[in-house]
Amino acid sequence: EHEGKLRPGQCVVELTSGNTGTGLAIVCAITGHPCCLVMSRGNSMERARMMEALGAEVVLVDQQPGSVAGQVSGDDLKLVFERASEIVHERDAFRADQFELNSNLKAHYLHTGPEIWKQSNGKIDVFADFAGTGGTYAGVAKFLKETNPNVKTYIVEPAGCPVIATASLPNGQAPTSTADPSHRIQGGGYSITPLTMLSGHEEYTDG
Repeated sequence: EHEGKLRPGQCVVELTSGNTGTGLAIVCAITGHPCCLVMSRGNSMERARMMEALGAEVVLVDQQPGSVAGQVSGDDLKLVFERASEIVHERDAFRADQFELNSNLKAHYLHTGPEIWKQSNGKIDVFADFAGTGGTYAGVAKFLKETNPNVKTYIVEPAGCPVIATASLPNGQAPTSTADPSHRIQGGGYSITPLTMLSGHEEYTDG
């Protein structure tokens, strides 16, 4: 809003598995913006009902043929991306693009990281985080490394779709010979690469 990219009363649209969407629903309710959240039917319906209870409109997108219910793949997420883009165009809406906007990483660098440090009284040896967009990990890891370079930081992803680990190896070789992209962890592990939020993350990542 301060930059003029989000107009007063403009609809806010974003794809979500339910985590970011819940936060956006709350913020939009407070600030008076209509909120439209786009989610795969592969995600739990409890998440959709929570976002609706917070005042958001939830648009559900069918999974790819052959996809397993409750297991959202990268291909499923592509369909959600496409529908979210269509809605932005149809409604002249603002896209709260958590995969691309640097405010994602910045929020965790300025707030989540310091909060963890404060509540732990600085007694942190290791920080590990499951990567969805990578924004939480990147922001928190950057803060922790700048505060105490001895803190070890690690990205976690499902063994069956180690795209971040694979990208860091010579010739893109897979770190496991039993790759299986099916997993029931919601909110990440979508086999998407590269993740913008993790650009340059090697500077503050131990593994």
